[in-house]
Amino acid sequence: MAGISFELKKILAEKKLTSLFKAFTYSAFLSSGSWVISIVSIILVSFVASGLVKNKAVVAEFQVSITYLIALSLIESGFFQYIYTRFVADTIFKKKYNNILPGFFLIILLNMLIGFIICIPLALYLFKNEPAIYTAIFIFSFVILCGLWIINALLTGLKNFNFILYSFILGYLIIILLILFLARFGLEGLMLAFFTGQSVIFILMTVLIINNFPSRKLISFEFFKKGNAYLSLAFTGFFYNAGIWADKFVFWLSPYTSSQVFGRLRDSVIYDVPIFLAYLSMVPGMAVFFIKIEGEFAEYYSIYYEAILRGDTFKKISSAGNAMIFSARDAFFDVLRIQAIADIIIFLIDRSLFRLFGISYIYLPLFHILLLGTLLQLMLFVLICFLFYFDRKKESLFITFIFFLLNTVFSIISIYLGPYYYGYGYVYSLLISIVVSIIFLRRFLNEINYHTFMRF
Repeated sequence: MAGISFELKKILAEKKLTSLFKAFTYSAFLSSGSWVISIVSIILVSFVASGLVKNKAVVAEFQVSITYLIALSLIESGFFQYIYTRFVADTIFKKKYNNILPGFFLIILLNMLIGFIICIPLALYLFKNEPAIYTAIFIFSFVILCGLWIINALLTGLKNFNFILYSFILGYLIIILLILFLARFGLEGLMLAFFTGQSVIFILMTVLIINNFPSRKLISFEFFKKGNAYLSLAFTGFFYNAGIWADKFVFWLSPYTSSQVFGRLRDSVIYDVPIFLAYLSMVPGMAVFFIKIEGEFAEYYSIYYEAILRGDTFKKISSAGNAMIFSARDAFFDVLRIQAIADIIIFLIDRSLFRLFGISYIYLPLFHILLLGTLLQLMLFVLICFLFYFDRKKESLFITFIFFLLNTVFSIISIYLGPYYYGYGYVYSLLISIVVSIIFLRRFLNEINYHTFMRF
């Protein structure tokens, strides 16, 4: 993270309005979680396809295909995202840089192999009577995305940010250009364009990692040695990603709220449109959090633990600890304020936005509920990030499991209660998870010196 912090400070040091905007944009890109990137991907590619393909049924089939691809690949790769990024962080701390690339190849191959094994029977079930070429492209797209999410989890640990940005731009430009030529081949052509663009991003990101972490070894099993991998982080990543998509799958699979689109794939028009739009509102809060945590909190965090390692007096250590806690609190409330302002603005101009995108006003009540839900999801993300910083693995696992379980159960209940209750399952699951997170975090911070010295 040091490279990111340095870059942000360099931009903000210019003390210009344009510098602040640049830092905000920079942070918005780097902080865009995998769910935000996935939503933008779905909307962007679907929008391009709808403008180039006359058959709207094919566009709908393409949109639901990439939605399932992204959702399922995020959940599958969730097992590896946190556990490997923690391994990389520990490896960098130990200055064993030669182990990063061999570990990366091992995790990527393992993740993609598991994805391939899982996707074959799944695809055969979902597309039993569909063309074999479509099924094959679906499987390989799933495998590529499984690998790409692992690389995406490591992006914030790399320093060549312009290359990262240009890679994503190039990948999606390729998708758009290929759609121009392959759209006449129908759904298979659109899927091939999507697969090719994602493959280009994957290759470019892999080259970037190879250049940043050179090693003479191709594969190393150092990752599997005792103390290098934490199983709790694997399940935390899985439950967090599964929790994010739980309500969507509930609405997709329920016959009351969904319809069959292609093969056995279903969508929920009543839920998908407002939830995808609501997710885009998270970008301002994510950007501010990234600036605060990398520009301020990370520095206070380093000062505190460096004071302990140097053997400073307890008074200095306590003072550094209090400064770190105040920085964390300020970051949390700054994100809450900025995101709340953004949501209020969106609320005030919601009809104009819906009219601009040609969306029916019938979705407005549900959109308002989901707008609150995405704000709460951002708050939960912030709290979990702090728990990760303080190495509270068990608490993080418990919270993400609660989120997944409650979002699933409450969303099912909301469907049976009727349309007026749609979205409330998502909101209440997040609200409860946030309360539990705050209790865990406050309890730890009140005893931070005790827990820190117990570790050392």
